[in-house]
Amino acid sequence: MSTTLTIRNLDEEVKKKLRLRAAEHQTSMEAEARAILTRAVNEPETIAPPRNAEELKERLKAVRGIWKDRGTTDELMKLTRGED
Repeated sequence: MSTTLTIRNLDEEVKKKLRLRAAEHQTSMEAEARAILTRAVNEPETIAPPRNAEELKERLKAVRGIWKDRGTTDELMKLTRGED
């Protein structure tokens, strides 16, 4: 499969660093950019920390919803460990 991607207005400093990185890996700038993009899109997404207390409360509410009607935390931990 062949796909063409054109990147315009790339900062000169970024271009320079990409060129140096490609040279370090003994590959072309195109191959280096391809490897960087592949790694970036295959990495698991990280969750940003909450920006404020309200956002934290909303996130905790979502977690509590998962546990709702399934018992206490201690009971869930026992279930997770396979304990009776």
